[in-house]
Amino acid sequence: MQSVVEVFGFVAARKGVVRRMVGAGLPAFLLLLGLLASQEAAGASRQTLYQRAVEASVEVLLDGRHNGSGFFVNATGTVVTAAHLFTRSNATVEVLSPRLGRLGCVLVARDVGHDVALLQTVPPLRQAPYLPLAARRPVVGEELMQLGAPIFRQGLWQPGTVAKDQPGFEFYGPRLGYVEVIYLAAMMQGGTSGGPWLDARGRVVGVQSGSLSLENRPMGMAYLSSVEAVQALLKTRRDAATPDAGLGVDQPWEMDPGYLKQLPPQSTGLVVSVLRTNGPAARAGVQVRDYLLAVDERPLFRIPDLLRYLRSREPGQTLSLRAWRPSNQTTQNFVLTLECAETVVWQRP
Repeated sequence: MQSVVEVFGFVAARKGVVRRMVGAGLPAFLLLLGLLASQEAAGASRQTLYQRAVEASVEVLLDGRHNGSGFFVNATGTVVTAAHLFTRSNATVEVLSPRLGRLGCVLVARDVGHDVALLQTVPPLRQAPYLPLAARRPVVGEELMQLGAPIFRQGLWQPGTVAKDQPGFEFYGPRLGYVEVIYLAAMMQGGTSGGPWLDARGRVVGVQSGSLSLENRPMGMAYLSSVEAVQALLKTRRDAATPDAGLGVDQPWEMDPGYLKQLPPQSTGLVVSVLRTNGPAARAGVQVRDYLLAVDERPLFRIPDLLRYLRSREPGQTLSLRAWRPSNQTTQNFVLTLECAETVVWQRP
């Protein structure tokens, strides 16, 4: 029969523990066994979380083709996914579940400003496997896991770490406009959009939305839509009303030196970089490369200054922009009427 020390030495060697600990005696042996048991339990817990996530996750099909990921959020078959997957009102929507197979769905509601959408299976289900929602957004430094179907590869479990303590805004093009996101240090791929991000207890803290890329190459930064936006959409089950100005902006220090020389000395503001054709800003007379100094007389410094104020308004309301036009060195004032982003997505090609 092996002695306690011999058993301890065997276990330590198997786990890569320094061999000199073998002589530490029974207390050290019991401590190590406790650590190993904890590691085994953690491994089993991770496996359980993964299996639950796989069971509750789906692939989203539009007109029969894989277009993204998603997950059941209740037993009756409500699915959460990304709003940017849906740009045509006449697309046939289905989900593909590893347990339940191919299911027809209808699009219930979208929140374009947070890139969240709800689908509902038709007919509703009775016992769909689903994932619980967290009560809060994740905090900076928190480690999360994402379950999705990247580039047609189902059920992949990928890590990420919350990289900033406050949400930011990312421009998804003239049609979709700005999306409020949480930043993650993570490498995401096409096809994961709409998949759940989960905390260590298996609760959904957000939805995969997009990622940072340069020349179509991923840069290791992912965008997560907050669980709070999911909860709000589940409560109303109606389209959100995201106010939209039809423009995209850049920070001035991203611009070329020739442009910077045309700006008022020591001024702060944002440079108009994109205008949606016939959008609110374009109709009001705003031009690309105009330098926005203030919105409703509130000075602008960072992009969130403009977007957070804009999101405090409602579609149909007006706001004023004060801008410096470098081409003729004059101050311009514009009054524009905000549109609804959810409506714009359907109407424009």
